[in-house]
Amino acid sequence: MDVRDIRYFLKVAELGHLGRAAKDLNVSQPALSKCISRLEQSYGVELFERAGRGILLTESGRLLQERFEDIEQGLLEIQREIASLGSGIAGVVRIGCAASIASFFLPRVCRTMQSNAPDLRLQVRVAMDDVLLNELRAGILDVTISPHRSGQPDDAVTSKRLFADTVVVVARDQHPLGRRASLEEMAKYGWVLPAPSVSIRRWLDQAFLESGLKAPEVIVTATPLVAAPAILIETDLLSFMSRQNVQDGKIVEIANRSTTLDRFFDVTHRAHGFVSPAVRYFIGLMEREAARNSRSDSDHLESTDAGRRSKPKRL
Repeated sequence: MDVRDIRYFLKVAELGHLGRAAKDLNVSQPALSKCISRLEQSYGVELFERAGRGILLTESGRLLQERFEDIEQGLLEIQREIASLGSGIAGVVRIGCAASIASFFLPRVCRTMQSNAPDLRLQVRVAMDDVLLNELRAGILDVTISPHRSGQPDDAVTSKRLFADTVVVVARDQHPLGRRASLEEMAKYGWVLPAPSVSIRRWLDQAFLESGLKAPEVIVTATPLVAAPAILIETDLLSFMSRQNVQDGKIVEIANRSTTLDRFFDVTHRAHGFVSPAVRYFIGLMEREAARNSRSDSDHLESTDAGRRSKPKRL
């Protein structure tokens, strides 16, 4: 089977019209007809049926379309792999992450990348962790930065711990609850939360249920939570997100140990696919930046503790 037959068949299946497909591919319509005939003879089935002025896939045709799409994706992956062998750290890295990572962690990595690997290019996809994992498995993404997933290991991907993070309840500054509240008090307010399939939403729901309360009442479902800070500033709604979001002063933490989630972020890539030099290099950049941040945080805590110990006691 000619590789061109795959490309021709997929284009006809996409457009449902031999003439339009021929024009799009810049080939003659008889050439496409011969391609379809070869495939039908090879598999012993009809792949298309007439529908008005166009054609539609038969059930066998739809199955072949799915298989050919997998093959085409594999061919593109091979092309990327071979090209990357000669390009070193040049190329494109497709990364998926949460909004907080894109806002607070990636910019520092990009600063180093621009200095040390100016030919490297990033395509950043911001979404929730469940969506990113599916796109990583499908080969749409090269690498993800997502919260660590407990439970059964996933043979399709491999992960390495990157850094720690804390998720807390947040609200606008001057919120009626102040800076500390019980779960019972929080339960009186509406929330801006991600979809129920997202891990932090499940964790928060469980925290309320284990305390004998109903799960938080969700007024706005936002996946990802990019819009949440702006919504919180204009309302008395609460949300649950990385503590990094409280840094600008407009959004503050409402403290409660029961609603404080300490978690780890992992860097993840496919376990069995080729990892290009560009992807490996970028993963290394992220690991070094995460280690640098960890040391900086430790130094800050030690400095703060030392300052507290050195303060004279008031008489």
